[in-house]
Amino acid sequence: MRSDEERILLLHHKARKLHNQKMLITWGTVSMCLLIALIAVIVKVDIPLQALTGNTMAASSLLGEEAGGYVLVAVVSFVAAVCLTVYCIKRRNRKTWEDKENL
Repeated sequence: MRSDEERILLLHHKARKLHNQKMLITWGTVSMCLLIALIAVIVKVDIPLQALTGNTMAASSLLGEEAGGYVLVAVVSFVAAVCLTVYCIKRRNRKTWEDKENL
């Protein structure tokens, strides 16, 4: 027979596991939406022939009117990566803090 404290700990463990599964599904959905948006932008943007032949300078080609979609995707990807990194760091810190409290 389990004590009340053991049952409560098991209940908290199951709740944390369910929460982690929900977050995994949520982040998976968000990443799939971003992937679909990236593919849509890549398909929509026409690459000029000069960019394919290498007749332009690499850094200055991103400043042209044709490369607006690439710059937008790069900025959005960077912001999403920063947000995901900050979330993961906070979650790891919170998890270690909770583990220390349970001991």
